[in-house]
Amino acid sequence: MDERQQDIEEEAPIEAPQKDQSLKGWWIKTILMLLLVAFSIFLLFELGGYLTGDVPQLTLHELLRTVNYPLLALLLGVILLYIAVESGKYAYMFKVQTGKFRFRVAVKTMFLGKYYDGITPLSTGGQPFQIYYLHKKKIGRGAAGAIPVMRYLVSIAFLSILSAVLLSITPLYVTPSTVNRTVLIISWVSLGINVLFPTAVFLFSIFPKTGKKVSLLLIGLLAKLHIIKKKEAAGLKAVRFISDYSRTLRGFGKELWKYIPLCLLCIIESLLFVTIPFFVVIAVANVAPSVELAVQIACLVIITRYTALLIPTPGNTGALEVASSLVFVTVSGIEPVIGWTILVWRFLTYYVYILSGIGINIFEIIRGAVRNRRARNALKSP
Repeated sequence: MDERQQDIEEEAPIEAPQKDQSLKGWWIKTILMLLLVAFSIFLLFELGGYLTGDVPQLTLHELLRTVNYPLLALLLGVILLYIAVESGKYAYMFKVQTGKFRFRVAVKTMFLGKYYDGITPLSTGGQPFQIYYLHKKKIGRGAAGAIPVMRYLVSIAFLSILSAVLLSITPLYVTPSTVNRTVLIISWVSLGINVLFPTAVFLFSIFPKTGKKVSLLLIGLLAKLHIIKKKEAAGLKAVRFISDYSRTLRGFGKELWKYIPLCLLCIIESLLFVTIPFFVVIAVANVAPSVELAVQIACLVIITRYTALLIPTPGNTGALEVASSLVFVTVSGIEPVIGWTILVWRFLTYYVYILSGIGINIFEIIRGAVRNRRARNALKSP
């Protein structure tokens, strides 16, 4: 039996989500997340009205009369393309790792990853749940761990490169009164912090022995500071984590050519990520499109992303709404619809994943309950 087939059939246990991810904990997190989203939307319109001063915000009825509907249809097409590209990365990784192109599972994996990233601070919940979910779908431990890991590392690499380019050209397209030097420096620092983790993982994976030693030293220090209570369990988890990443990267290096399509998909994804707000602006605010406007908004997107990332709320909820209001209000022609514009952007790129994740989880809960009842009835029948 070859390694790939063995990996598919491997049934090594993967830990289910812990108590905070139990059904009760999930409901509590979800309700709190929805309340935070509702507060963020309220704050968004209050801040928008304050920033625009004498320019009144359009009502929903007035907005519906000013929206450019052909461009709105184009925006929805771009969003569907973004979802297809995101899902396509997982589907392609399924093909590489297991030999099967499972697009429906890929779409669910993508939505659940976005959802759990969205309800956890610093977006840390997506990958662990994706690994657990993929193992439930009879994908072996190696493939279940490798698929989210490789997608994350390759995606963050290309997005970081694009972000660095856009931050470099920001002074050429954005006036200093909009984004001053201090904000630009903060964005660069935030980018460096966010690149630090995957870089450390990459280096520890290349030098796993050194990585394990450093990790154990850090865990020992945190245990002495009483930040970590179970030192041994945390140490074992860290060693397993580094071993899994190291094994994944070694496999990536041996068959680098197989991952060229993944890299292309990640490039497309990164470009779509920074251009979606441009399509929102020209559709909702009905602003005349131009290449200069597209680059300007892409620069503003990166500024808002990395300033908001310094505030570790779940999915950067609240922080991103405030940051985007402060910088997007400077785009000419957007003032009367600043709140609606950012709301549409956040809905299409964040809130929709929260709602979809809730729906998928409820469906899985109901389906699991039905299957368990059928199984119990089958055991009772003669």
